Amino acid sequence: MAGLPAAPMGRIAASLALLLFAALAVMSGLDRLGAQAPALTRLVPLPLQSNSVRAAAMQAVLRQQPKTALVYARRAVAADPVDPAPAGLLGAAYLMNGRPQQAEAAFRIAARFGWREPATQVYWYQAALQSGDLALAVDRADALLRTHPDLPARDLLLQPLESTAPGRAALIVRMAGKPEWLAGYLQPDAEMDEATFARRSVVLADLANSGTQLGCSAVAPFVTQALARGARGDAERVWTGHCPGATVAGGLADPGFERFGSDEASPFGWQAGASGDVALRVVGKGGGNRALAMRNGGTVSRLVLSQALSLAPGVYRLTGRVKPNRVAGSIGCGAPPGLPRLGDGDMASGGQLLRVPACTRLELGLWLRPGGDETELDSIALEKVG
Repeated sequence: MAGLPAAPMGRIAASLALLLFAALAVMSGLDRLGAQAPALTRLVPLPLQSNSVRAAAMQAVLRQQPKTALVYARRAVAADPVDPAPAGLLGAAYLMNGRPQQAEAAFRIAARFGWREPATQVYWYQAALQSGDLALAVDRADALLRTHPDLPARDLLLQPLESTAPGRAALIVRMAGKPEWLAGYLQPDAEMDEATFARRSVVLADLANSGTQLGCSAVAPFVTQALARGARGDAERVWTGHCPGATVAGGLADPGFERFGSDEASPFGWQAGASGDVALRVVGKGGGNRALAMRNGGTVSRLVLSQALSLAPGVYRLTGRVKPNRVAGSIGCGAPPGLPRLGDGDMASGGQLLRVPACTRLELGLWLRPGGDETELDSIALEKVG
C-alpha cells in the first residue's frame, strides 16, 4: 500500500508537532507553577514533571530555535536518561536541525520506554503513514488518543486516515472496539471547520456500513451539530446508520408530540427553547396521545419549540389545535427562526401561511405569547399550498 505524498506529509508533520508541543508546554507550565502551588502538581503526569533544562528545550522548540533546542534537549537527556520525554525532545530538536538520522535514533530510544510519550508516537505515526502501514499508524494514533483524549491536535492527527478510503477502513476497525476517545470524537466543537466535519461524517457513515452501530444517544450530539451546520444529508446518514430502526422524513416530525421528551426523541424532532420565562410539560390525552401544556410568564413572546426541516421552496399552511390561541410559527433559513409575521393567518383558525425559501439549513419555530394561564398545543400539521 503506497504511503502519503512527501510534501503534504511534511506539512502535516510540522503543524502537528507544533500543536503537540504546545500542549506539552502547558503541562510544563503547570509543573513550574507547582513549585509555588504544590496542589497543581497533581494535574501534571509524572513524566512531565521536568527540570528547568527540559522546560528550556521545550520553549526553544516552540519558538523555532533549532540550535538552542538541541543544546537544552541534550542537557535534559543527560539529566534524566531513563525518561522518554527528554529523548523525544531530543528527536524533535534533531529534526529541526535537519538531522533525520540522529532524530530517528533518539526516537528509537524513547520508544523503548513504552507508548505514552506523545512526540515519539507522532514521529512513528508519521513513519507508519509514509510506509503505507495503516494498521500500525492507527495503533500509534490510538495510543496517543488513549493517553491524551483531549489532544488539541486530534483533528490534524486523524486527517491523513480520514481522508482516504484505505485510511478510513483501518481507522474504523479500531473504532468498532469503541475506545474511550470515541466519545469526544462524536461531540465536535461548533468551531470545527467544515472540511474536518465532512470527513468525520464519512468515517461515521463507513463505520455504520461496516456493521457497527453506536446507538442513538451516542451519535445524537454529532447529528445535532450536523443539522445546526446545514449538513442535513450527513445528519441523516449518521442517524439512520447508527440509530436502530430510525427513519427520517423531510417534513414535520412528531406532529402529535408522542416522542417529545422521551427516550425516542431525536435531533430531527422538536427541540425545546431555552428561556426561564417558559414552563412546558407533557400532558397525556388517553390512547397514547399527548399534548404540550405551556406557560409564558414573561412580557414578550418566546421561542418555545423548534425543529429542523427539509422542504421544497413554496408557501405552506401551519395548523394545530391550540387552546387558548397564543402560538404562532416562523421559518428560519441559516439562522434561528425570528418573531412571527403579523397578517399571515392564525394556525388555530384556518391556518398560518409560512413562506419557505430555498435553504440548506431550514428550521420551524413555534412562539408563545405571554399569558397567565396554560396554553395546550396538540396535532401540528404543515401542508404545502403554493
